[in-house]
Amino acid sequence: MDTVVAELVNFFQALKSGDPFGYLILLALVLIGLALIIVALAYQRIVIKRFQTASKATQENFETIAADLRKRALEVKRQDEGLRKRDLEVKERDELKGFVEDANAELRCEPKRLQQQRQVLKGSQRAMKGSVSHIITVGLKDIQNRMLQTDFKVVTSVVAHSSKADLDAAGGSAYP
Repeated sequence: MDTVVAELVNFFQALKSGDPFGYLILLALVLIGLALIIVALAYQRIVIKRFQTASKATQENFETIAADLRKRALEVKRQDEGLRKRDLEVKERDELKGFVEDANAELRCEPKRLQQQRQVLKGSQRAMKGSVSHIITVGLKDIQNRMLQTDFKVVTSVVAHSSKADLDAAGGSAYP
C-alpha cells in the first residue's frame, strides 16, 4: 500500500514539474475512465432493452393466453346454455308424455262412459299432446274433473231418487 501511495505522489510531483510524459499518462487515465463510463452506460442500456423485450414477450404471451381463455369460456358458456335448453325441452316433453300416459291410463281404467264424454276426453287428450304450456294442461285437467263431478252428481241424484221412491212404495220413509 505504501508503494501505491508513493507512486501516486511521484506522479503528481511529475505533473507539477511540467513533465510532458506525466500529462500524457493523465490524459490516458481520463480517456480510460471515460471509456469505462461509456461501456457501463451501454451495458446498462442493453440490459434494460433485453428486460423490456422479455417483459413485452411475456405480456404478449399472457394476453394471448387470456384471449384464448376468454374464447374457451364463451364456448363453454354457449355449450352450457345449449345443454340447459335441451334439458328444459326434455323435461317439458317428459311432463307432456306423463300427462298423456296418465290420461290414457285413466281412460283404460274407468268404466265405459257416454260417447259424448269420450269425445270430449279424446279432444282434451289431443289438446294436451299438442300443448306446450303447462297452464293449458292444468286447465284441461280441471275441465275433465268438473265434467266427471257433474256426471257423478247426476248419477247419485238418480240413485237417491230411485231409492226414495222404492221406500215410499214399501210404506217406509227414507228419513226417520
